Amino acid sequence: MKTPKELIQSALREGRKALFEHEARELARSVGIIVPRFVLADPADQKAIVAAGETLGFPVVLKAVSPDIPHKTDAGAVMLNITGSAGLSASVTTMKNMIVARVPGAAIRWFLIEKMMPQGLELLIGGLRDEQFGPSIAFGLGGVWVEALKDAVFGILPMTREEMLDMIAQTRAGLFLKGFRGSPALDQEAALSIINALSKLMTDHPGIKEIDLNPVRVYARSAAALDMRVILQ
Repeated sequence: MKTPKELIQSALREGRKALFEHEARELARSVGIIVPRFVLADPADQKAIVAAGETLGFPVVLKAVSPDIPHKTDAGAVMLNITGSAGLSASVTTMKNMIVARVPGAAIRWFLIEKMMPQGLELLIGGLRDEQFGPSIAFGLGGVWVEALKDAVFGILPMTREEMLDMIAQTRAGLFLKGFRGSPALDQEAALSIINALSKLMTDHPGIKEIDLNPVRVYARSAAALDMRVILQ
């Protein structure tokens, strides 16, 4: 596994200002953040793609990895809940056609096949480096709720544990973590550990401009980052 410094330097040497998604996952794992199991496959190797799905176990998610596609959803470069080998094979063809139509000329470097995770509370946890205030952390409801509810709050680093807990308590997400209207309490400590991990990355590596983990899916006893984006200075 590469270190965060090695991942950042490798991307910059190639002239990239963003990590590929599998690199972002490696960055996350290097600081203890759980990510779904995944396999990278050659986009031309249909058998390897299907074999990856069978190895991981269905259902799976299919994503296209491309330097030309910053936002996968808009390009049709992500498909969820694929339930079998035939469906995965068909999804590859459909995705390639959609990308050609929506992002002409986009080069698909790899397909990323990942294990579909169970439903849970979806959070946004991010890091941002501001020229005036320096590194900060964002926290709030994620997934489809990001734009609708605008729940995110920001904290300037460094932050104490108490300040992080206070940031969580200011959000609707904090209510759901504690259990809301009969719903069970979720693993707030797991969410807090991810905030701590991002704080370390933003503090220790000034080459990182922005990190978005969205969604982070929280369960009764764990949390995992399902999708992530890392922008470099």
